[in-house]
Amino acid sequence: MTFSRYSAPLLATLGMAAGFPALAGGLTEPVYEPAPVVTPVVAPSDWTGFYTGVFLGYADDDADVDDEGGIALDDQPNPSGGLGGITGGYNFQSGQWVYGIEADIAATDLNDTGSLDAADSEFEIDINSMATLRGRIGYDMGRWMPYATAGAAAADVDYTFDTPAGSIDDDGTMTGYTVGFGAEYAINDRWSAKGEYLYTSIEGEFEGDGVVDDTDVDHEIHAVRAGLNYRF
Repeated sequence: MTFSRYSAPLLATLGMAAGFPALAGGLTEPVYEPAPVVTPVVAPSDWTGFYTGVFLGYADDDADVDDEGGIALDDQPNPSGGLGGITGGYNFQSGQWVYGIEADIAATDLNDTGSLDAADSEFEIDINSMATLRGRIGYDMGRWMPYATAGAAAADVDYTFDTPAGSIDDDGTMTGYTVGFGAEYAINDRWSAKGEYLYTSIEGEFEGDGVVDDTDVDHEIHAVRAGLNYRF
């Protein structure tokens, strides 16, 4: 059989029509386009509005008692213990940024005892409650919202020093500041869970009632807390 000069184009046409790959000899290879890549889009949450909640946690306090007041401790006290309380606040959202203000109050059981350099002398420090008023700024990542927080803090503290000269008791409210960070997770449209760390610095003065000189006391409290919030 004799092929004319028209045979090659004809065979190529027939091959393409039959689904065969193109052959060499000037024929164009088929072009395959890749499948489109679908990028998942995280739906934003709506954190705007009032909320209230409860929390539990644990705190550790590095207390520094200034011995210039005549109170010389064998070791600086280290009150630690559990805490639990209530919180409330308000958020407003701009894009993915969430701004808010939050207040909380907690009953605490931070306690430590120790001895003084003087013979037959002991001390006890109790932190009975703490409260904070803080600003928050967070970033909406769908159900997750990491945030930073800072503001004012106060604590009710009791001091007791037993010495041969007598027992000295003093209690009062100490004030300072608090900073921290955390993350909140939206369980649904109403409920959210959170975990956070707060560093609190408060200071005040122990009044010695004439038995010893008034003494400065500083507290550095590290707290971790977990909570559950309800959004209105």
